[in-house]
Amino acid sequence: MDADKLATTTAGAAVEAGFATSSTSLPLVNPATLAPSAQQAYASQLYPGRSLSPEDIRMIIETESYKAHHQGHEAKHALMFLIFACVLAMLPSTVTYWRKRHPMSYRLVSVGSICLIPVYFAAANHYYRFVCIWLVYALANTYVLYMATRIPLHVHTPRRVYRWFAFINKASYAVFVGGGLLFLLGFFNIMPGLTDTAYYVETSMLTVFYGLYFGLMSRDLVTLCTDKMAATLGYSSRGTRIATKFLPQDVCCICGDRLGSSSGDGRERVVAGGGMLAAASTSRHPAAHGGATDSLATAEPTHALGCGHEFHASCIRGWCVIGKKDVCPFCSEKVDLHEFKRNPWDKQELFYVTALEYMRFFVSWQPLTLLFLTVVFWLLGLN
Repeated sequence: MDADKLATTTAGAAVEAGFATSSTSLPLVNPATLAPSAQQAYASQLYPGRSLSPEDIRMIIETESYKAHHQGHEAKHALMFLIFACVLAMLPSTVTYWRKRHPMSYRLVSVGSICLIPVYFAAANHYYRFVCIWLVYALANTYVLYMATRIPLHVHTPRRVYRWFAFINKASYAVFVGGGLLFLLGFFNIMPGLTDTAYYVETSMLTVFYGLYFGLMSRDLVTLCTDKMAATLGYSSRGTRIATKFLPQDVCCICGDRLGSSSGDGRERVVAGGGMLAAASTSRHPAAHGGATDSLATAEPTHALGCGHEFHASCIRGWCVIGKKDVCPFCSEKVDLHEFKRNPWDKQELFYVTALEYMRFFVSWQPLTLLFLTVVFWLLGLN
C-alpha cells in the first residue's frame, strides 16, 4: 500500500512539474505508463473541478498518450500527408490509364481484390454469415466460369452465361432496393420498437451492402467471360477487338445463334435511336451450328446498333449493361447505353449499374491504396 501511494505521489508530482515547466507544450509524461491511480490524478490535473467517470479517464489517457507518442513528429506527419494527397490525386488517372493499356491485368487485379479482400476481413472479424454466403456464390459462379472457358465452346453457353449473370444482376438490384427501403423505414422510425433497434439498422445496412457487393462481383465476372467467349467463337480477337472472320448478316456474334431468316420477318425489332415495332411471331429458326433446332433458337427480340450490326436483345443487353461494355462486340464502334432505357425500370437499373463503380472504390481500390501507402511509408521509414 505504501509503495502504491509513493508511486501515485511521484507520478502526480511529475505531472505537475511537467505542466509547470512547459504549459504550452505537450505533457512530458506518457500517461499510459502510469498506474491507474496516477492516471486518475493525471486526468484531474488536465480537467480540474470536473467529476470524471472511468470512461472519461480512459478516453483522456488514450488521447494524451497518442499526443505524447507523436510529439515532435510534425514534419514527418506533414510529409506523410503530402504523399497521401499526391497518391489520391494520381489514383483516378492511373487507374484509367491502366484499364485502357492493360485491360486484362486490370480486370484480374480488380476481380481478385473484390472477391478476396471483403471475405478476408469478414473471416478475420468472425463474420461467418457473410463468409458462408460468399462461398455459395463462389461455387455457383465457378461452374459458370468453367462453362465459359471451355474449348470448343458449346453453342448455347454464351446465352446461358449472360442469362445467369442477368438474373444475378436483377436479384442483387432487388436486394439493394429492399435494403434501401428498410433503411428508410428505420431512418423515419415508422414502427417504434422495431425500426429503432440496433439489430434492424444492422440488417438494413447489411442488405444494402450485399446488393451492391454481389452485383459488383457479377459485373466483373461477366466482363472476364465476354472477351474469352468472343475470342473462342472467333469473330474477334481478345484485347484488340479486331474482326478475324466474316460475320453473317443473320448471326449474333455474341452467342453464335441465328437471328432469323430476314430482318423484316415480323420479329420484334428495337432500332437504335428509334421506337419498338412489335409484331407477333413465335416461329422457330435453325440454329447456327449443324442446322439443329432448339428451344433457345426461337425468334426473339433483336437490337440493331448504330453501326448496323444486329444481336439478340438479351445478348447485347448482357454485353453492354451487365458487362459494362460500351463498344460493338464486332466492330468496336462506341455504343450509347441510353439506347437500352426502354422503360423507367431499365433506367433505374442502369443507374444502379453505374453506382456500382463507386462501390468498387470502397471494397477494392481503397484497401489497395492503403496497402500501397503502407509499403511506401515503410520504405521511407515513416512509421
